[in-house]
Amino acid sequence: MDYRKRIIPDWTWIAIWLIGVASAFLLPSPALYERIAGLLLPGLCLLLLAMRYGGVGGGDIKLTAAAGFTFGLNTLAAILFLALFPACIYAAVTRQRSIPLAVFLCIGFFMYAGVLFIYGLTC
Repeated sequence: MDYRKRIIPDWTWIAIWLIGVASAFLLPSPALYERIAGLLLPGLCLLLLAMRYGGVGGGDIKLTAAAGFTFGLNTLAAILFLALFPACIYAAVTRQRSIPLAVFLCIGFFMYAGVLFIYGLTC
């Protein structure tokens, strides 16, 4: 939906955040302080960018903050790093300055999960 209409429905980030809340009680990793940092730092950075320059939607801010809480700051940084290359290629090919962030967060997450899976198979 973000790709076609540039809208991130509220149920998506709420579901991701609820998964993060449930996993905070069930899993020891990432630590609560890393989850809180993952919630606040990227969300605040995107909020400041949106207020200063525009172009960052509220759905992008909420989705990134929810993913940061669910995965923790370090993992979110890796996901964003892996999403950067495909996003830059998309922007160059389509010559757009605005990209659908949710699409590339998803791509970055699957790349991160694939790396973990392959690393788990080789170790």
